[in-house]
Amino acid sequence: MEPRYPELVFDLERDAFVLWLRWVSMETPPSPEDPPSQGMRVELQLNRNPVFGPTIVSRAQLETPLHMRCNGARVREVLRRAGEGGILDLTLIIHGSIANAPYVAVHQLRDYEGEAIDTQAVRATPLLQIQPSTPGDRWHVAGQANARFRLRLENDAVHLHVVR
Repeated sequence: MEPRYPELVFDLERDAFVLWLRWVSMETPPSPEDPPSQGMRVELQLNRNPVFGPTIVSRAQLETPLHMRCNGARVREVLRRAGEGGILDLTLIIHGSIANAPYVAVHQLRDYEGEAIDTQAVRATPLLQIQPSTPGDRWHVAGQANARFRLRLENDAVHLHVVR
């Protein structure tokens, strides 16, 4: 038996990982103030290395769905370390959120024109998504999703590491 994984092709000059966060209200009527401090804590890891978060996003910030771009330099560093033909474990995490049904997805986008935090629509299917849910009278939820890929890098220009 030989394990097989889908191939993820990542252009180090043009591609970005972008998270899509939205709030799915399941309570009737909506109660944005009760319990207080509603929101979600989100993290994206590549080979167990954080490239986004953990970051707390409040319910008030999610009146409209948000797109949040991962740190490009950190993503490139981790992907180069994984190496051409290596294995990439992508892990999307919602840490102990106060939400009925938080939703987080990660997209790989080429030539993403949006800001680091943006509300523009992205018309694409995510690589990975999480939407844990709990009944309307309970508020503490968490979730994690993982996917393993075989990695192929494009446009990996020669670069120098500056040591200070």
